[in-house]
Amino acid sequence: MEMLLYILAKTVSIFLNVVYVAMLLRVLLQFFTDTESSPLFAICCYLSEPFIVPFRFILAKLNIGQNVPFDLGFISAAFGLSILTVLLPAI
Repeated sequence: MEMLLYILAKTVSIFLNVVYVAMLLRVLLQFFTDTESSPLFAICCYLSEPFIVPFRFILAKLNIGQNVPFDLGFISAAFGLSILTVLLPAI
């Protein structure tokens, strides 16, 4: 049973790292490529958007970051993913 939990935790950790890298690639690709025609950008959006949308929704409901020139939902999602990645081995 302990081995199964270890494998599950490791799998979730790898998946969270993949999503985190997709979020970072998404930011970088916006600066260097045409985002409408880039299939890599579409894949990064497909992987990262389900994690960003809840944070954007919560921040919009709380009226936080409405007049900020950067996406607080994206930043908070990246911060949340990094916290989950760090805390996962401790569970």
